[in-house]
Amino acid sequence: MTSAYVLTHHSVPNFGANLQAYATSRALAARGIDARYVDFRPPELDAKYRAGVSQAQRAAHAAFCSQHLRLTSPVETLADFEALCRAEPADLYVSGSDAVFRLQPDSGRADLCFPNPYWLVGATGPNGAPPRRVSVAPSAMGCDLSALPAETRAGLAAALAQFDALSVRDPWTAEQIKGLGGDPTLVPDPVFSLLPQIREMRATRPEGRPYIVICSQGRRDAAWVKALTARAEGRGVETVAVPNPEGICDDGTTRRIDLPLDPLDWAALIARSEGYVGGRFHPVVVALTAGVPAVAIDIYHRTPLERKRSKTWLIMREFGCASACHSRAMHRVLTPGLVWAQLGLQRRATQKRLCMGDALAARVAHWFDHAFGPVSQPQQDAAE
Repeated sequence: MTSAYVLTHHSVPNFGANLQAYATSRALAARGIDARYVDFRPPELDAKYRAGVSQAQRAAHAAFCSQHLRLTSPVETLADFEALCRAEPADLYVSGSDAVFRLQPDSGRADLCFPNPYWLVGATGPNGAPPRRVSVAPSAMGCDLSALPAETRAGLAAALAQFDALSVRDPWTAEQIKGLGGDPTLVPDPVFSLLPQIREMRATRPEGRPYIVICSQGRRDAAWVKALTARAEGRGVETVAVPNPEGICDDGTTRRIDLPLDPLDWAALIARSEGYVGGRFHPVVVALTAGVPAVAIDIYHRTPLERKRSKTWLIMREFGCASACHSRAMHRVLTPGLVWAQLGLQRRATQKRLCMGDALAARVAHWFDHAFGPVSQPQQDAAE
């Protein structure tokens, strides 16, 4: 069996980050790959989440990772990663998915400075042989790699040249990597490969009034949310406030969900809804996969002119609903009436969006087949 290390944002208390790691783990296990997730935890990143996320919610994310992923001992620095590779080398190293190609050198954080483990610097194969290096849909998350110093860009180019199979998640990242001499394949987020599970969640909706999920992360005030709730309830639909891991939850809804919340339970809340209204990327991915309308109060582009930097806008464009992805500059003029109208417009095109979800899931599977070989056993958790 092929041994592998995976480097991604698996452990952060973020629903989408956990789900993409879970999806990749299942896909690798189905192809006979014994994958362990390098538990890369820069102290500054850990401190950020300890300050912003409750202990109970952090525990829910940690429990999810422990249940579904095989983890190494904690790694804090590139030197720690290199020591792990020397002590326990692997046949294969995988980087991604998520924003692992994002760099912000002035932050001083080990995961945002180059070199770092996400670029597979220091990867070592058994008996000193070069390992295979593969990227699975990483993102630069709007970062302009061309603006980095020449020495850094040269290092990035050298690291990318070592990859045996190179994919990225979005066109923005593709252009950044091409500028460094890479030739990446565009591959959708691995969460699309969870399509059978997400569609099953939707098919098993409990009885009761339909609802839409709201998670504006404080970007809409209570009066705005109440106005949307009144419009929904007038048509027999509830609004449900679902908090982000930091505990920010909208006021003015019919009801609300409390933390702690498991990532799969979080996904089910969206998949079983009749619409998602809010920020962040992976809630939109889950909604689109399930065939659920989505209106994005986007946080990844400031104005419409920057929309191609937004991973949310780019994926909604694939589904023909990019007009429902609203830049930060447009938040102040976004009305409950427009949101309701955009949800309804998408609802009338459900079958078309379901077909697009099928197509993106197939593209993910094709990339895994290309990079790692065909499925050899039923998908299950690597930790089982």
